[in-house]
Amino acid sequence: MGKLLVKVLGGAGEVGRAAVLVKSLESGTAVLLDYGVNFDEQDRPLFPQHVRPRDITCVALSHAHLDHCGSLPSLFVSYELALYATPLTIELSDLLIKDLLKLSGYYLPYEHREVSKMLECTVPVTYGEVVEVTRDLTLTFLNAGHVPGSSMILIEMDGWRILYTGDFNPMPTCLLNGADLSNIPKDIDLVIMEGTYVNGTHPPREVLERQLVEITLSVLEEGGCVLIPSFTVGRSQEVLSILVKYGIDTYPIIVDGLARIANEIIARYPHYLRDYKLYKRAMEVAIEVPSEYFRRNVGSEPCIIISPAGMLKGGAVIQYLKKLSKNRKNAIILPSFQAPGTPGFQILTRGKAIVDNKEIKIDAQIYWLDLSAHAGRRELEEFIRRFDTNTRIIMVHTTLLNALKFVTRLKQKYDIDNVLVPRNLGETLVLEKTA
Repeated sequence: MGKLLVKVLGGAGEVGRAAVLVKSLESGTAVLLDYGVNFDEQDRPLFPQHVRPRDITCVALSHAHLDHCGSLPSLFVSYELALYATPLTIELSDLLIKDLLKLSGYYLPYEHREVSKMLECTVPVTYGEVVEVTRDLTLTFLNAGHVPGSSMILIEMDGWRILYTGDFNPMPTCLLNGADLSNIPKDIDLVIMEGTYVNGTHPPREVLERQLVEITLSVLEEGGCVLIPSFTVGRSQEVLSILVKYGIDTYPIIVDGLARIANEIIARYPHYLRDYKLYKRAMEVAIEVPSEYFRRNVGSEPCIIISPAGMLKGGAVIQYLKKLSKNRKNAIILPSFQAPGTPGFQILTRGKAIVDNKEIKIDAQIYWLDLSAHAGRRELEEFIRRFDTNTRIIMVHTTLLNALKFVTRLKQKYDIDNVLVPRNLGETLVLEKTA
């Protein structure tokens, strides 16, 4: 008989700030799964609940987005701790965390020294590799299909078999193969999974790709420019690959901001990509912005601009937004979720946004496309049905109301009632099983 403690340090009833501690009460072995940040309405970082590094056996990082990795360096202020992740995740996390320091360093509980120490403590892993951390703890990383290098993490600890999905997408995209569900064992004791899109079903990918191409071509042929605000990691590369796949590269495709560096990092890891030849061609086609002078002159002729930030909260994209928003020939295509309160959300709902403390009215055409890198409601249902009713499931990284509706739907539709939704930050569960 053994007991397992699960403490949800972040991501309880919220999308973002992912952090879950899993600890065997028999041996004291403990794994921290992700340690991210969220942001308040003033764009100040919000952190998970504190955990003492000395109480953790190791950290396992699912992927490089800040809502999963942004708090990690705070664990290395005065302690050394093994951090397991794919090499690509490690490099991309370094890129995004250092950018966060540049933008929000005043509010962060760490500095560049802690980031360097974190990197020194990383242990790179490959998909499918069984990593023996201690005699009673192994980790296996599987492709999550979310962003390049992203992982689902299988934990074997003191007789418990636990799966942490991180953010995952079972459906293949232009950039990545879908999540590797085939190598997930059926006899899982506990699944800790994301539920970002429990309330929505994504349109077929081919339909979304065609919409992106048709809108883009229509605007370009009428003499306009297309601005595509995109996340640095994942969405920027996906959008670029789609455009090149459908032959839109006869027009200039400009890539700006941190996406330029992320593109180069990802190009060094071809085995993570679905079609490296396509990605390589996309890299050759992309025009990187070399200077401020070049940036000021972009948009005088029809072109496509791909630039972070994806929700228009800052970065190089703001300069393009101000320039292109006044012309009805131009278009702004938002290819991702827009959080309430962000300029991207304001544009979609009001046709104007507060940027740099000034209101900008958008006369350009506005489009939103659901090019999500997450499982939708249908995929989440199918995923949960893979497991036995004895498998306990904890759903994090989701809004509380939507998740509770989803759980009710599971009960009514499939008679499934083994899904728990933590309501509060720091919520602790103790699970027990008989050997």
